[in-house]
Amino acid sequence: MAETADFMEYAYFRKNIVEFEKAQVSIAANSLQYGTLAFGGIRGYFRNGKTTIFRLKEHHERLMNASKMLGFEYYIEYEEFRNIMGELIKKNNVSGDFYIRPFIFCDTPRIAPKKPGLEFDLAVYFLRMDDYVKFDGGVRFMSSTYRKYNDASIPTKAKAGGAYINSFLATSDAVRNGYDEALMMDDQGNVVEAAVANVLVVYRGRLLIPDTGAAALEGITIRTVVELLEHAGHTVERERIDRSMIFSADELLVTGTAMKVVYAESLDGKPIGTPNYSEKPKAGKFCKFLQEEFEKVINGDHEKSKDWLEVF
Repeated sequence: MAETADFMEYAYFRKNIVEFEKAQVSIAANSLQYGTLAFGGIRGYFRNGKTTIFRLKEHHERLMNASKMLGFEYYIEYEEFRNIMGELIKKNNVSGDFYIRPFIFCDTPRIAPKKPGLEFDLAVYFLRMDDYVKFDGGVRFMSSTYRKYNDASIPTKAKAGGAYINSFLATSDAVRNGYDEALMMDDQGNVVEAAVANVLVVYRGRLLIPDTGAAALEGITIRTVVELLEHAGHTVERERIDRSMIFSADELLVTGTAMKVVYAESLDGKPIGTPNYSEKPKAGKFCKFLQEEFEKVINGDHEKSKDWLEVF
């Protein structure tokens, strides 16, 4: 598995376009001390001479909702948000696929985990990015010993910075044990999601996603996957999924903004999609279908392209 971190030269910081290296905060910044920030992850594409951003309105809406849930009291109108993206695209002279990281943060040097007296603002930076991860086959999952936190502890529908220590611990544990990624359960033992992505299970011909319940993040890519499947006449159901269902599933798909759609080949060393340990699992028909549909959307060749691609 390979990851890229090729930062572009200019970022949006303190209401200005600045050189990336100059977008700095104090070591005592409240967000650095306590993880008081909300972030997003957005994909942009350069195809056929055009620069587009995938589902920008939905990403803006999710980020603003996260700000509200976390009590940051920060809001920016969509048009202004879009204009910032356009300025960064122009300033960075974008000529390839890229990734956008917008986040709402507090750089007030205040050592107190409470809101009064804190002010929040938006920052945005770009990375050059083709494929976020490249697997030699599918994702090799490990069942995480860390449980996904639920909504009684931290708002699960917000991508809150501090909450991602949960993902950090789970993923680091998986990699340390020779796997690619962690599969996380809730406190009842039901499958919730991968540490940094959503999942879809093909089980006995049925298409299932975990009930969002009190633990799962409502990802924009999994929403896209569901809409593409329904557009093609398939039915996607939400229900509780236990680990045994993964072992006997036809396919386990992994979805996220950066990786789009990939397949899982194993969980805890047990192959998914085949009972034969000597047979290396391959991408199934739904994985292939969705990967092809995504490419059509991104290239502007799908009926949904006009609704999901913001052109700059």
